[in-house]
Amino acid sequence: MGRVRSPKETSPYYIPKSYYMAAVRYARQYKDWKGELEACRDTNKAIVYEKDKVQTSGGYDSTYEAAVRCAELSQKVDLIDEILEEVAPGLETYIRLSVCYGFTYYGLMERGMPINRNEYSTLRQKFYFELSKKI
Repeated sequence: MGRVRSPKETSPYYIPKSYYMAAVRYARQYKDWKGELEACRDTNKAIVYEKDKVQTSGGYDSTYEAAVRCAELSQKVDLIDEILEEVAPGLETYIRLSVCYGFTYYGLMERGMPINRNEYSTLRQKFYFELSKKI
């Protein structure tokens, strides 16, 4: 992860650096969560190899475990998507690339981002501010 600047104390979206960094790290896991969410539909893990004898039934329910994990991942992904829609309507694609995938301002400009650097920074700060309140 590159250098990340937290908002100054005079900013309306100021949060302490520890909370800011926690929000940054939370958002950067979005890509992993999306990939795991796509792959979590596989429930072929019904055999438990934890004991001397292989058990095919008993206390372990792979479908339940997969469903719980999918629900947790879905909630995390939906939280980030919801905050992006709230903070940057119409620009959520660009802000998502920035906060979740680590794109820089210049990388987003090459992709056609229609706002200037100050507006971009304000939207990022607002995103992290809102995310830190909800995690």
